[in-house]
Amino acid sequence: MKRAAIYEAIDAERKRQASLWYREHEWGYGDCSSKDVPEIVKATVLAEEAGEVASAVLDRNAPQLRRELIQAAAVCVAWLEAM
Repeated sequence: MKRAAIYEAIDAERKRQASLWYREHEWGYGDCSSKDVPEIVKATVLAEEAGEVASAVLDRNAPQLRRELIQAAAVCVAWLEAM
């Protein structure tokens, strides 16, 4: 994957996350870019994504690994947006 395509995929995933989570939920309001979501929740979301990356590696599932890496990167970007 070229870097530009990677960044586009991460941006698209950020938009997907935002549309999915920009509402009230049991952990606060919004996705990991929200200051209303505690850092422990953000860390847990990132850990869950890392677990899915590991699972895709163990399954030798390259398409799933690519998706999970993009999702994990998007969570990191979201968290940085909150800082």
